[in-house]
Amino acid sequence: MAKNLPHFFQIRMTGPSINHSYLCKRIIVEIEKTGKWEAWTELTLNIEGGLVPDIAVYRSGALKPDFAEDKIRCDILPVIAVEIVSPSQSVHELMIKAGKFLKAGIPAVWTVEPYGGVIYISTPEERHVVVAEAVQSQGVELDFAAIFGKTA
Repeated sequence: MAKNLPHFFQIRMTGPSINHSYLCKRIIVEIEKTGKWEAWTELTLNIEGGLVPDIAVYRSGALKPDFAEDKIRCDILPVIAVEIVSPSQSVHELMIKAGKFLKAGIPAVWTVEPYGGVIYISTPEERHVVVAEAVQSQGVELDFAAIFGKTA
């Protein structure tokens, strides 16, 4: 909570946690090590005035930075949006956000709930759940058992 403000002005000042940051890092490393995919963090997509997934997965080379002229919002949609639940968020809240990503045309959304190692895989056709196992969407494969450290 912000200090030195009257109680009714205090706001909850929480952000991504250690687990959230760790999982983002591990997912990015695993996605990029094939060379086929790139994982972009905190990229503002031009959806509903600017939605930001934790990780946006693109084919390698699909996005190029332009250091002479940056853009605030990205018009190119990723093949997968990844959301990781933080202590200050609910799964329900992120399922609503996943629906917005899908409605905008993103083919798949992975919502990762760290406490149980649960991954919700959402596509326009269905939503299914796996627990700390390999996941595949749009040609992108990740072994969440390894990411969560649950391999032999």
